[in-house]
Amino acid sequence: MNKKDLIKHLKAEIDEDVYIPPHYFLPQDEKKSASTNSTQENIVQDHINNKETDISNAEKLKELEDTVKNCKKCQLGLSRINAVFGVGNPHADLMFVGEGPGWDEDHKGEPFVGRAGQLLDKILASIELDRTKVYIANIVKCHPMINPTNPDNRGNDRPPNTDEISACRSYLEEQIRIIKPKCLVTLGNTATRFMLNETKGVSVLRGKFYNLPLSFVFDFDIKVFPTYHPAALLRNPSLKRDVWNDMKMLRDWLKDIKQ
Repeated sequence: MNKKDLIKHLKAEIDEDVYIPPHYFLPQDEKKSASTNSTQENIVQDHINNKETDISNAEKLKELEDTVKNCKKCQLGLSRINAVFGVGNPHADLMFVGEGPGWDEDHKGEPFVGRAGQLLDKILASIELDRTKVYIANIVKCHPMINPTNPDNRGNDRPPNTDEISACRSYLEEQIRIIKPKCLVTLGNTATRFMLNETKGVSVLRGKFYNLPLSFVFDFDIKVFPTYHPAALLRNPSLKRDVWNDMKMLRDWLKDIKQ
């Protein structure tokens, strides 16, 4: 849909959807009438701007995803079944970043769809969020395997190494640049250490907001908020309380930035 058609379509939506109170039709002086008309034009323009941003971001992400699907920068691109790009809202305030796809994600082509992903959905729901309101990705887009010759074997996962993370870095940076999230929620040690350029683990760094290091260059401000990876909670349920406290802090921060 080109811009002219988009404007026509959105003006029709405004005519149908915007409530006009009865007193609008009473006699008014010219100044008040002009002000009302101006307000409606602003509403239309806001809708247009939002729609154009949505379309543009979605298209840019799709182009980047197509590039990732053909990537062979490292060994992971040769052994994986599916590239696992990302999923969610293309202009989300929150972007959740894990370390890499596992067996389930490799076979389905979507991040966080296994047991850890199901738990992540519950964590999001606890603060009234879901996959349509956030964006979810990993620092590498292909499945790191202990034995890359047998991708059909479960229990074949490993953390990505430094070379693999470096090969994939530009893709993650471009995702961030397109979406422009206000906060990156890093899940687990690998993602947290990478995004904060840190050697400390998530158990030390969690529950606080950090500025993105200067090694990442963006023309907008982003906070980094580390917490445990859902897989860690499956192994150690006692960590759930810490994650719940982290999510309450994240929820309150979201409310503050929207005021």
